[in-house]
Amino acid sequence: MADFPVKWFSSDMGGSPSGSDEVGALIDLLKACLITGFNTSPLTSLAFDSSTGLVTAEIGQGHGFLKHQVISISGADQNQFNGEFRITEVGSTWAIFAPDAAPISATATGELIEIKAAPIGGWEVVLEDSERYRIMLRSTNPRSNGLMLHIQNDDWNDGSYDNWQYASNTAYPQRGAKVKIVTEHTDIDTYLALAEARWPIGWDYASEGREWLLVGDDRLFYYTSRYAQQSQRSTVTFGEFDSVLQGDAFGTVLQGIPYGSEADWADSNDNNYAEFAKYGVTGEHYLARPYHQMPSDEETLWCMRGLGFGSGVMYQYPNPADYGFYVHSGPTMVEEVTEGDGNILRGYLPGLVQPLQTAEAYHKAILDDLPGLVEVPVMLWLTAYDDEGGYTNYKEINGSGLVGWRLDKWRANQ
Repeated sequence: MADFPVKWFSSDMGGSPSGSDEVGALIDLLKACLITGFNTSPLTSLAFDSSTGLVTAEIGQGHGFLKHQVISISGADQNQFNGEFRITEVGSTWAIFAPDAAPISATATGELIEIKAAPIGGWEVVLEDSERYRIMLRSTNPRSNGLMLHIQNDDWNDGSYDNWQYASNTAYPQRGAKVKIVTEHTDIDTYLALAEARWPIGWDYASEGREWLLVGDDRLFYYTSRYAQQSQRSTVTFGEFDSVLQGDAFGTVLQGIPYGSEADWADSNDNNYAEFAKYGVTGEHYLARPYHQMPSDEETLWCMRGLGFGSGVMYQYPNPADYGFYVHSGPTMVEEVTEGDGNILRGYLPGLVQPLQTAEAYHKAILDDLPGLVEVPVMLWLTAYDDEGGYTNYKEINGSGLVGWRLDKWRANQ
């Protein structure tokens, strides 16, 4: 059976979670993408065409499945129709995919044959508190270090909750979920916290409205969403990178957004965005522990390193010499920044591709003919270059840079 270790999800998909600022909405989104899937729909027919080697799934109007999306088919009596597949074409009522092998029958039978957005898989809910909208998630991959993501997605605007910390200090507060790297848990209230950050929820004051993307594998994911007056997209991440340390028990990163008492989502020059497209910055970039693995009283910080000083901002687009668009497919480095030790190469972030230029027309594009990456599907998205969302920097590209993710595989063992 074909293996799809990397999957992507977006607000453009049918039946996608809202990603709103309602309590629990971020948790619902993560569970749907990582564990359960979404947009489960019955099929009216499932037919194999031997002349093309492709299967057509008839779903119905408004199905919402997208080209390049990974789907899960279940309920067919013929096993060759069941499993995970990547959509190659879509129409208003149908989707086409390539099966692993020719089915024994050209037409699928079954009492109830269903299609859905396939989850990433390899993640589990360790503990959940449905009353306070808290959850602990971790990878089930045997290679995982076992560190967990603790999310507090309760009412940010209620003074009885500690997530309310800054909500009353401005008329237009940031909507934030509290996220932590944790270990050694007894229950959802008792654990050892290794790092803490905030993730944005909802899309208030963003003139263009709801938009989000999640792409990941069974050990790390990136989440991008649009919010605040600059209507920019901000990318945060959690998970295990590819460490240069053999058996790195704390090779986990957490990145969040700036958060403070003066932050104001309705102010265009406030610091509201994660500096994901910018290299060499450590703000809200946390490692579980330093390279020596010992506890530290100080936060362990990290930054990204690639070519130049940021993703998508190295050259103008199109390239004047040949009108081309170029990417760097080499690894994105995780650089640990430790006081007294200087900067240390700790490992590499999986999955990232660095565009050397930014063309706004490529936002949301999936290209499989990039230089050096022919036949490798690469998802391109715009994300904020700096924490002000372009209020002062790179206004010509709306203060953002293109970031790319491979959609085939991220790690050597996949």
